[in-house]
Amino acid sequence: MTEAGYRKQDKRCAPAEQVNHGENGNMHQDLSYRILKVMLLLMCGLALWGLFSWLFSSIPLRNLQVEGLTRYGEEEVLITSGLSSADRLLGVDRDAVEQSLTAFYPYIRTARLVYAFPMGYRLVIEEEEAAYYTRVADDYFALSAELKVLEKAQSSRRFAEQGLQRITLSGIQSAMLGETLHYDGDYLTHLLQEISDSVLADRVTDVVIGDRYHLSVICDDVYTLYLGDVHSIDAKMRLALLMMQDAELPQGYRAKMDVSNLKKTSIRLEDMQDAALSVTD
Repeated sequence: MTEAGYRKQDKRCAPAEQVNHGENGNMHQDLSYRILKVMLLLMCGLALWGLFSWLFSSIPLRNLQVEGLTRYGEEEVLITSGLSSADRLLGVDRDAVEQSLTAFYPYIRTARLVYAFPMGYRLVIEEEEAAYYTRVADDYFALSAELKVLEKAQSSRRFAEQGLQRITLSGIQSAMLGETLHYDGDYLTHLLQEISDSVLADRVTDVVIGDRYHLSVICDDVYTLYLGDVHSIDAKMRLALLMMQDAELPQGYRAKMDVSNLKKTSIRLEDMQDAALSVTD
């Protein structure tokens, strides 16, 4: 190619290169503009958030509603929570309020502070339900299904009238309100639930627990059913029901029933070693 040809080609390429440089410059400017716009929006948002936080921090707490409370007085609970009309709306320590109520009142499972527009909170209480009662030393205690100690009394009468299931726990020397009884192993709550779901649930008057290998259930305050270990509770309770239906227990007597081995069971009059009513193989 001649020198003149090269010159013509360079002239034809030059405008294309100039166009490319122009497009790249516009793209960089557009990107910079977008970044600047986003930064300005973020700054405006932070400024507005700071302004609203400052405004709300000076607003007093004017409205407080309590929901779900049945066992304790509302005024008493509010005093314990530490909340008052002198508090600022955004100055309330929610965690401190919730912890103080659940620690002070055994029957309160959870206490949540929920913002109520425009200038208040709702204190939403969830209460525990008593499921059992037990005796420790000379006192009686109501327990939740998770064995949390809810209430103390000198007599079992009120707990029995409420329909709570009595349980006897060997090895428990003390009980503290609001604390959970820690028994040997994690089998106890599951075992109690199985007994509550069994065919004899309505006839159980006491559950006597030594450990996971020595369990007994008292039915009708007449039959003491020895269950042995924690296995096959449902089957043992069904078999015990059949045996109770077939047994001819003399009036005024109590009986001991061994269903720890499903293949070999027995019924004996209480405290009479030689008076076997029946033996099933």
